[in-house]
Amino acid sequence: MQPLGAAYFSPAGIGLYGVTWMVKKNNLDAAGFKLQPVAVLQGTVVVLVLLFLASVVLALAVSFSPWQAGAGLLKAIAHLAVFAGAFWAGKKCARKAWLHGILVGLAAFILLGALGSVEQSVLSWLWWQRLLRMLFAAMLGGMVGGLFKSG
Repeated sequence: MQPLGAAYFSPAGIGLYGVTWMVKKNNLDAAGFKLQPVAVLQGTVVVLVLLFLASVVLALAVSFSPWQAGAGLLKAIAHLAVFAGAFWAGKKCARKAWLHGILVGLAAFILLGALGSVEQSVLSWLWWQRLLRMLFAAMLGGMVGGLFKSG
């Protein structure tokens, strides 16, 4: 390990009282950043499973009552599912949980976009706004998941 040196002076006396050699807490920087695609894949599967379960519950609720689900409720469920999947990925990865969460959000957005309205233009502001909102929810989920890591 390459130590980093630092010298300090004590206000109580004159001169150099000590030299402290600080070593990095862990040597992860030397190993480099390694993306963990398994954590991203697991988070994306969590998103899809939660969305499937939510769609079954909503289908049962709509079929047995006169109630209809609104667009706001569907968006909130999608964002909560992405948050939960990013939380899972952030908890399972070793480093940079926020980036793993963003990748889960991006994968979910692409999958849901492919399943949904394909005619939506990538160049429209509405598409970019939805993408940024989804990525923000995913980033928060990854960061919160990274805080709940064991060990």
